[in-house]
Amino acid sequence: MNINTEFLDTHEAKLTVVVDPENFQGAKRKAAKQLSKKYKIPGFRPGKAPFAVIQKHVGEGAITEQAIGNLIDEIYPKAIEEANLSPYGPGSLEEMSSLEPPTFEFLVPLIPEVKLSDYKDVRIEFTTKEVTEENIQEVIDNLRENQATIEPVERPIEEGDMVYITLSGDKKGEEDPDKKVLLEERRYPVIIEKEETENNSEYPFPGFSRKLIGLNVGDKKKVQNKFKEDYEFEELRGVTGIYQLKVEEIKGRTLPEVNDEFAKSVGDYETLEDLHNEIKQTLTEQFKSEQQSEYDSKIIDFLIENAEIKYPPQMLEDEIDDYIHDLEHQLANQGLTIDLYLKSRSMEMSDLRDEVKENAEARMKRGLILMEVANTEEIEISPEEINERVQQTLQEVTSYYSEEEANRLSSGANLESLKNRIATDEIISRTLQNLRNIAMGKADEELEETTETPEADSGTSSSAISDAQAPDAEDASREEPRSDEGESVEVVPDAEKTEEEEIEE
Repeated sequence: MNINTEFLDTHEAKLTVVVDPENFQGAKRKAAKQLSKKYKIPGFRPGKAPFAVIQKHVGEGAITEQAIGNLIDEIYPKAIEEANLSPYGPGSLEEMSSLEPPTFEFLVPLIPEVKLSDYKDVRIEFTTKEVTEENIQEVIDNLRENQATIEPVERPIEEGDMVYITLSGDKKGEEDPDKKVLLEERRYPVIIEKEETENNSEYPFPGFSRKLIGLNVGDKKKVQNKFKEDYEFEELRGVTGIYQLKVEEIKGRTLPEVNDEFAKSVGDYETLEDLHNEIKQTLTEQFKSEQQSEYDSKIIDFLIENAEIKYPPQMLEDEIDDYIHDLEHQLANQGLTIDLYLKSRSMEMSDLRDEVKENAEARMKRGLILMEVANTEEIEISPEEINERVQQTLQEVTSYYSEEEANRLSSGANLESLKNRIATDEIISRTLQNLRNIAMGKADEELEETTETPEADSGTSSSAISDAQAPDAEDASREEPRSDEGESVEVVPDAEKTEEEEIEE
């Protein structure tokens, strides 16, 4: 067997394998015997017919095809070993360029390679964000909004009102009565959005609600809107709609006064000062988590920009698969399916794969960089630590979900998966802390045994406060690869896949 190896720019290897003619003849005889067991040949017991008889009975083509299949299974792992390759995953047979002698061309994806720069010299300033009174007031305002009462009012429509209208709509310039109607007349509730709010899902078109400001009960108005050419719903792209509306009812929002009684209504607080202090503490922890996450991103981005990272196309496709699987899981938690999601966005799966490719690639590179640093720094977690963390996790699952769910996680492959995930998460956490120490100039200090990034909610803040926090104070510790509505969960991929010596024919 003669093997020629060509390394491609795609971080794949092209193996050209030439099989000796005598080996091919041996493979054909083995194939003929296999076929003689499969097909009944008159006058002979299964597997006992001579080669010439089998050849005449099943045909030369069938024997050759079976022999080639046998050879592929036999020579591929041998070729991988002799060429000293480390496959990322299954290879593929690209071509059989000749039968005399038999010549096979395989494409083999290689395990990723990461060459780090001298990251020991990285220095990045860590900045802190102080909680201001404006931040605290924004949370209080949100809490007040959550407790607002809605009552009918006798005045013109204002921002924040709940308004009931009758509404109908037609396409401008459309003469066909079957195609003319955009909206049949009916009663609709409308919340008057704030001026700075961007609500692309506002009905019947973005910005509609603010066109009602200043109207009174009984007032009528005609509103015209031309939908953009890239509008979400294809059937409305470029269409000009003319809408007729009449105000039926106006309800205003009454906000509670900010005092001790308000604080008591929010949670376990005696005074407004108690609430104020709790909000400040919660936001302080939230901002700390945000700044640490941003700092980590700066470090990793620097390492990625200054590293040489090679990986095969198959690895990126696998990461995209994982990315979409994460999205499917998130949609399922909302009672949705990926098919409904695609339909709502007028997309095909191929469009979604193209859309998430950039974020999936960034996530993959992040994982490769972190695992390479972990290997370089020899950061490990002992089996005893893993088992301890597993028991903690199972106890939490039992408390928050059920004993049945904990039992499911602690059995067979699920337990191994849980251990691997815990080990990976812990190694990544320690690696990040090590990189922080380096970037802050603390590399000589003892490596802190941190297990997780500080969470925004330390357990001392009430859920009401957490729900009412301002958008810029939300948890930024997760990356947010998005497909519009879809957020993805941060998953750090393994740097190396199992080296399966398989071949897809």
